Amino acid sequence: MLRVAFYRTERWKLLSENPFKRVRLMRIPEQQPTYLTKEDFQKLMALVTEDWLKDMLVVAVATGMRRGEILNLTWESIDLERRIILVRNVNGFQTKSGKTRTIPMNDMVFSVIWKNVSVPHGKYVFEYRGAPIQESLATHRFKIYVRMAGLDPKIHFHSLRHTFASWLVQDGATLYEVQKLLGHSSLTMTQIYSHLEPEQLQKTVNRITCLGLNI
Repeated sequence: MLRVAFYRTERWKLLSENPFKRVRLMRIPEQQPTYLTKEDFQKLMALVTEDWLKDMLVVAVATGMRRGEILNLTWESIDLERRIILVRNVNGFQTKSGKTRTIPMNDMVFSVIWKNVSVPHGKYVFEYRGAPIQESLATHRFKIYVRMAGLDPKIHFHSLRHTFASWLVQDGATLYEVQKLLGHSSLTMTQIYSHLEPEQLQKTVNRITCLGLNI
């Protein structure tokens, strides 16, 4: 943090050289993302009683959207005809990257959105008692059901984003495809899911065949 801060002072011409330039960064052990298996997710959903939370969980696990992106999703960002969601900056909310990304809806997400558009609603796709849902409420209720289901206590709402990516990789999606759906600026950020694709890699190497060789 200090090195980054002092680089800015260099750009501002307040210092001639960054005093932290030659400091070696500590190596941080690679941590694997915490995600839910499909059985865990089904167990969790069976316990949830609030319709608004059920809808949020389906959208989170089927789009990879962050909690803030879901709670600040407005109807203006929904294109039902093309079945896409625009994750973009709106008044009072800015995406993590500051950029807009497009997410296609699968059948589950489309059903959730269609169900909500058919009832009286306000500006936001997900509301509770006619008002925007607070992040603290969504987080609190989610953690209650995680404990009730006896799941790993490390699981939090952001784990649903990891779950989305993990399921895709396990089902054969490429890291490049996952990168684009998650909105990662580089493939490096998506590499944390690479350990989940051994079966896909096995299929890949089997494409090379040595026909005619008696081995």
